[in-house]
Amino acid sequence: MKTICLYSLLALLPFVSVAADEAKRLPGGAEVGGVEIRKQRDSVLIRMSLDLNGMEVGRNRSIVIAPLFYAEGEGTWLPAIEVMGRTRYLYYQRNEESLYASNPYAVIKRDKEAEQQVDYQVAVPYRKWMDRATLVVAEDTCQCGDVTKGNSVPLKQADLVFRPKLSYITPQAETRKTRALSGEAYLDFPVNKTVIYPDYRRNTAELAKIRATVDTVRADKDYSITQIRLKGYASPEGGYAWNVRLSEGRTEALRNYLIEEYGFKADLFRAEPGAENWEGLRRYVAASSLTDKDGILALIDSDESNLDRKEHRIRDEHPASYQKLLKDCYPALRRTDYTVDYVIRGFDVEEAKEVIKVRPQNLSLQEMFAVAQIYEAGSEDFNHVFDVAVRMYPDNLVANLNAANALLEQGAAEQAMKFLEKAGGSPQADNARGVALILLEQYDEAAVCLQRAADAGISEAKANLEYIK
Repeated sequence: MKTICLYSLLALLPFVSVAADEAKRLPGGAEVGGVEIRKQRDSVLIRMSLDLNGMEVGRNRSIVIAPLFYAEGEGTWLPAIEVMGRTRYLYYQRNEESLYASNPYAVIKRDKEAEQQVDYQVAVPYRKWMDRATLVVAEDTCQCGDVTKGNSVPLKQADLVFRPKLSYITPQAETRKTRALSGEAYLDFPVNKTVIYPDYRRNTAELAKIRATVDTVRADKDYSITQIRLKGYASPEGGYAWNVRLSEGRTEALRNYLIEEYGFKADLFRAEPGAENWEGLRRYVAASSLTDKDGILALIDSDESNLDRKEHRIRDEHPASYQKLLKDCYPALRRTDYTVDYVIRGFDVEEAKEVIKVRPQNLSLQEMFAVAQIYEAGSEDFNHVFDVAVRMYPDNLVANLNAANALLEQGAAEQAMKFLEKAGGSPQADNARGVALILLEQYDEAAVCLQRAADAGISEAKANLEYIK
């Protein structure tokens, strides 16, 4: 036989699952044991030991032992072993003609008087279909070199799927879940007045915006307001001392409005000292198309400590632009910043399991992590928890690491790498990066990360290192 037809044999082979590792007797009398199939970086290493002592081979005959590594619809022949009788072997020596078409792994003259064993080892390029492929040995019991006419013996099913060992971090528990909602109110006041008129100019919309922020917190039964902070800003025209008093008076007016509107106690509020809004003025000028904005910015950034004098110089040295600032910029500088501080009550695991579905922002990272632990690692619910956690806490190192780990459980290395960019430099993050690099088949880079994590005591990294070593 000069060719072994792969697909003709595949059609005859059932797809089998082979778990046992005991030695197998082939029809021709050889015994196969010590079968090992493992992935070694970009290759699959296949080893076995063939004891030929039970073989009976006619003087003019050959028996071809042809290993086949296959999965449904895919397969590859491995180099064969040809065992020859004495006369057939002499012919082979003279003519170098084997029954097997390709270069055989070994050509052996059967000697009944000697112990004969073949330690077989080959490496083949890894392909995805090999993850759960089966190794069989086909043999030509007709001693004609045609292995498709004989019986095939299944030896072992491969298990080459990389199962990463990942190290999650339990987030620190928040003893008090403090949160805040903030906003800016641009209330209009009559000149030099500190009384709020709800229907004056844009005040109806601005007051509605403030109430919406307060109502958001008050409407949730799990929230408790702890403090409302207010700080007023004035525009720079006029005297500094007067502007500060004006901004503070208007802040006080907003405080009184909220007390009257909601019945809050006065000690719930904290008013911060007022100021002229020079930062807002600078942002406006820098983004403007004023022809002399560089000169105005130079004055704003100057070391002049007297703000009244600084404002007068802008007015005197840039009169046209100053008029534009008075009209288009200064009204927007008169604002009140407000922040509603509140706390969220804690939840047990059963409560948190439901809250994460409807109001995940009410949970701490630690509470979300506790929910994840009730699900099987890698399950849809398990992965969903970490996906929600990183969306709620997008800049948190632990949230990003755990989200990356959940993706790596699914083999999604490229997606995981995006989160690992924000996961910090912990040993657990190094282990996750190493796993991602293994999945991306960047083994040298993976080894560096995993070794660093292993040296730091991460046992999972040591197991992952063993896979690529």
